[in-house]
Amino acid sequence: MSVIEAQNLAKVFKSFRKSFTAVDSISFRVEKGEVFGFLGPNAAGKTTTIRMISGISRPTSGRVSVCGYDTILDGVRARECVGLIPETPGFYGEMKGLDMLCFYAEFYDIKKEERKRKARELLETMGLTDFMNMRIKTYSHGMKKRLALASALINNPKVLILDEPSTGLDPKGISLFRKMVKDMNQEGVTVFLSSHILSEVEQMCDRVCILNKGKIIGLDSVENLSRKIGMKKRINVFIDAEGINDAVLNSVKKMSDVLSVEKTGTGINVVCSRNVSSSINEILVRNKVKVNSIRVTEPSLEEIFLKLTGDKNEH
Repeated sequence: MSVIEAQNLAKVFKSFRKSFTAVDSISFRVEKGEVFGFLGPNAAGKTTTIRMISGISRPTSGRVSVCGYDTILDGVRARECVGLIPETPGFYGEMKGLDMLCFYAEFYDIKKEERKRKARELLETMGLTDFMNMRIKTYSHGMKKRLALASALINNPKVLILDEPSTGLDPKGISLFRKMVKDMNQEGVTVFLSSHILSEVEQMCDRVCILNKGKIIGLDSVENLSRKIGMKKRINVFIDAEGINDAVLNSVKKMSDVLSVEKTGTGINVVCSRNVSSSINEILVRNKVKVNSIRVTEPSLEEIFLKLTGDKNEH
């Protein structure tokens, strides 16, 4: 079942002298329960698309629906299904955290007695219980991000839209935020994630959509995108071991799926067309080589992204 469906979605900004096409007739679907990655270089049209999905901006042409509701024809119901975290959340700094969440809850006609209970519950989940009665202007950046996630969940959304959620967070904050989002997804919330952190998208997403100059240039799983664009399957097997001699090196080189073998200071780096780490390990053990560790890496989303966009300066 498609939770988000965009059909020939376009957005053109017009001025007196010229017009600019930010989103150029794109179509895609996000399935129920999916973590869907949405990425592209700066000015690719990501935030504009998010604004149209969430009902903030009206499409120039095409249509988009959320949970079966057209964002223009049935915008109120569509927005009731969505929890949105913009890249830079805006809060009233003089308000307290608890009051802010209760204020948001009013927009969804949540009953007064239920508002405070729900707000307290979310603040506890986000680790903000001790700060709920402090003014938001005193919150750190990470605390504001957690408050933004709480506000996005106040209406029990079926779809959570995240626009650069990790911007400005330290590693601990990023890890905490990822865990929270994964927990939401495991509870059945569909997640639409836009991020510049490619490793984040690769770790969390079932499928990715890559946008460039307003057009979709890739839409699939990382593995399938790699195959579609003709990237050779190159798997690196890094082996930290002691006692590798020339005879052992030659045995590894002769393996059918091995493309190259390079000796390093602490072992060897083997490039192969499929994961043959277990077979390499057998050879090493048979030759009485002490293996300390084996690490395997496959083609990354970053490689796919750079090849599709053709820009080695964008991440």
